[in-house]
Order: sequence, then C-alpha cells, then structure tokens
Amino acid sequence: MSDALNRLNRISGYIELTAKVLIALTIIGMIFAFALMVVVILNPDILPEVSGITAATTEEAITLGVTIISGCVFGSITLYYLHRLFASIHKNNTPFVDENVKCLEMIAILVIAGSIAIPAISWATAYILDAGYELIMAFSPPLLFVAFLIYFVSLIFKYGTVLQKESDATL
Repeated sequence: MSDALNRLNRISGYIELTAKVLIALTIIGMIFAFALMVVVILNPDILPEVSGITAATTEEAITLGVTIISGCVFGSITLYYLHRLFASIHKNNTPFVDENVKCLEMIAILVIAGSIAIPAISWATAYILDAGYELIMAFSPPLLFVAFLIYFVSLIFKYGTVLQKESDATL
C-alpha cells in the first residue's frame, strides 16, 4: 500500500471517530434545546434568567429551540453519512467505491435540504407563534454552493470508482 493511501486510511479513521463524537454532541444539543423549551413553556418566569440566549419571550424561546433542534437533526444525519463515508474509506483501503459516492450524494442532498428546510421551519414556527422575526435563521446561498461542490466531488468519486473497477479487472 502506498504512503498516501496509508495516510488516507489513518486520517479516515480519525475523521470517522470525530464524526461519531459530533453526532453524540448534536444529539445532546437537541436534548438540551428541547429541555430548555419545556422549561420555558412550563415556567415563563425563568425566561429573564435564560435570556442570555437572546430570546425575550416564550414564543421567541420556542422558535429558537425549534430552529436549533431542526439544525441538529439535519446536522446529525449529515454527520452520520460523513461517518459512513470515512468508515468505508478506512475499511476498503480505497475511497473509490460505490458506497462512498452514495454517501457524498446524500451529504449534498442533506446540505441542500437543510439550507432550505431549517430557515423555513424557523420562519413557520415564528409565524405560527407570532414570535419576533429577528431570531429566524436566514437562508444561506453559500451553503447551497458548498452542497453543489460536494455533489461535484461525488461525480469525481463516481469516475474514480469506474477507473478503480477497470484497474482491478485488469490485474
């Protein structure tokens, strides 16, 4: 195995582990945001003590919580596919397998969906609760650009997978 492939495998193992830790942290973040929303709903008087989060009313706190939870959901699912990608590279000793192409495509789809859905969920929650709109997460065109870059990389991986199969068949 080449030196570059050894480094790729080693780094993939570290990134796989990091993705697992980040998934756990996003789940903890979801639980914390949900618990904070429940506390604010049950005891609105606590809000001034928690208002360092910038929510001044119960409605704003709920809007902020729902936005954080939806971001954590999209983030943890995206991190799961990132984990699968690097676990596959680590296991297969090559980045050029069909599973990695599918993982990259899913990551691109999730980033696109998240960049549209999270602000929409934030807006809808604020609208339904008649909360302040300054807490609404804004739509992010640069995030869409990143998603298209990830998709472009998936196309490169797809081509690399074809070349890998041809190379393996030749040997």
